[in-house]
Amino acid sequence: MAVMKTKQQKLAEAEARASRLRLAIRADDTRQKIVVGGAIISLALKDASAARAILTAFDMSPPRDHDQKVVGELITKLRETVAKG
Repeated sequence: MAVMKTKQQKLAEAEARASRLRLAIRADDTRQKIVVGGAIISLALKDASAARAILTAFDMSPPRDHDQKVVGELITKLRETVAKG
């Protein structure tokens, strides 16, 4: 015999499904940013114009101190790419 679920149980299950979907959407968004960011970095390390554009973006909106530590080496490489021109 099937046990009838209460409305509260059904609501809790729906909220749990919604939560899992929100997490999946966020994970997809993060993966997209990683893939696109990787492609842009790859291009910028080969193309002075693209490197200049990224450096300009960093100048307009500087990374936070914590993030600066992470991207510092990249910024140096981008400046080298621009210098090679």
